[in-house]
Amino acid sequence: MPTYFEEIGYQGLKEFSGYVQEAFAKELYWPSCSPLYSRMRRSDPEISVVRNVFSALARAQSFYWELPDNPSGGDKAAQEFAETVLDDLDGGVSTLLEDMVANVPFMGWGWWEVLPGYRNPAWKPPGGDEWRSQYKDRKVGIRRLAWRDTSSFYKWEFADNGKLKGMWQWAFPKPSVLLPIENSLHLVFGDAHNPEGLSPLEAVWRLERIKYGLEVVQGIGFEHAAGYLDIKVEQTPTPSDLTMIKTAARAIMSAQEGNYAVWPANVTGELKDVPFAAAPAILDAIKYFGILKLTVFNMQWVALSATSGSGSFAAMNDSSSMFVMTYNAMMEGFAHQLDEQLGKRLFKWNEFPGMTKRPTLKIDPVNKLSLTELAAILAPLKNVLPMGDEDMIAIRKQTGFLPDTLPEEETGAEEPEPDALDQQPSEDKDGEGMPGEGDMPDDAESRAGMMQQSLLRYKAWAAKHDPRAFAELETKIK
Repeated sequence: MPTYFEEIGYQGLKEFSGYVQEAFAKELYWPSCSPLYSRMRRSDPEISVVRNVFSALARAQSFYWELPDNPSGGDKAAQEFAETVLDDLDGGVSTLLEDMVANVPFMGWGWWEVLPGYRNPAWKPPGGDEWRSQYKDRKVGIRRLAWRDTSSFYKWEFADNGKLKGMWQWAFPKPSVLLPIENSLHLVFGDAHNPEGLSPLEAVWRLERIKYGLEVVQGIGFEHAAGYLDIKVEQTPTPSDLTMIKTAARAIMSAQEGNYAVWPANVTGELKDVPFAAAPAILDAIKYFGILKLTVFNMQWVALSATSGSGSFAAMNDSSSMFVMTYNAMMEGFAHQLDEQLGKRLFKWNEFPGMTKRPTLKIDPVNKLSLTELAAILAPLKNVLPMGDEDMIAIRKQTGFLPDTLPEEETGAEEPEPDALDQQPSEDKDGEGMPGEGDMPDDAESRAGMMQQSLLRYKAWAAKHDPRAFAELETKIK
């Protein structure tokens, strides 16, 4: 056997005994970083904004199976089967999308256990599972993509060549179990060669710590800027005087209404204010690091004219367009991983005679085009590129309020109605308001005048009742 068939090198992943140590700080190694990432994902204000936007966009998306060019009957049957598999999922595709966008872009990776299902309503899954298929084709589908929370991660299982074999899960007090990769769905974000991906929260962590420190300094500064009490004693106070002074000072400096103080004899007090000169600079720094955290996810446009207090519509529009582009790229990457793992597995379980190439799982992108921008794009193309029904349907979808189907064309043309240009009764033999052959005069000039008058009447009718015919007539005349 020639040596070039052998794998000689190593991946080079910093992995030891099932644990990866690629992060730049020890606090960010898995599994110890799980509580830290979870806290930022759940409670950090800027990250919560990103998570909510991701979830809102994902709710408007859906997966579909793309056929190869010149599909055969087997290809179409395979596509129909794959579409029904998505419909048969327990919880639907929306649950998968929600779990995916709410976890993977923040934790760096996500893990689901793939549970097959026999597509026969009489078949009962093991373990008392209540799922039943709504189809009767007796093929193997997927009944559930069971989410396995990253907080239950224990360690990875690697082969000798560094290839991932599975994940050890330990959900205390249950015993640890090995989830094989061939029975699972494993999505990564940021680094395809690292089973833990590359979480953007690794970059946010440093910004979050600096911002938190500035917020603490600002809070202490505001507390000190509340002022201080200047007490003057004209003679040596007695122990009872000192006790009364402490009680009075505590009443004056505490944050409650109705404060008052009774001073002992020969004692005066004055509350003096202290300006907090560094407050505006510290507040600007806090805003700056908040915007930096949003910038990690290309969402700085959220803070323009809001948190930052400055910015323009053009800058916000350009930034949001960049965000939509990166978001679509992220979702396309997730769809590709799903196709590579679930798509291949699904058509390995089931055969379709005549299938030339299996369907490919895709996801509908999020489009960010206003009607004005859409019109600006289509205007120069209307006379260059011919557009069919599929183009018209796509344009209708883009508007967001028009139905996705084209209106049915009317069968049979309407009869022209008389208008202001056709008020005199016609005596032609056809009774259609248009001259017949027997009504044509012998004189060529008169005949041309009558034809011109008939053409004008038809143009007037077409402009009112049939704009498409009017446009075609205008084109022919020109």
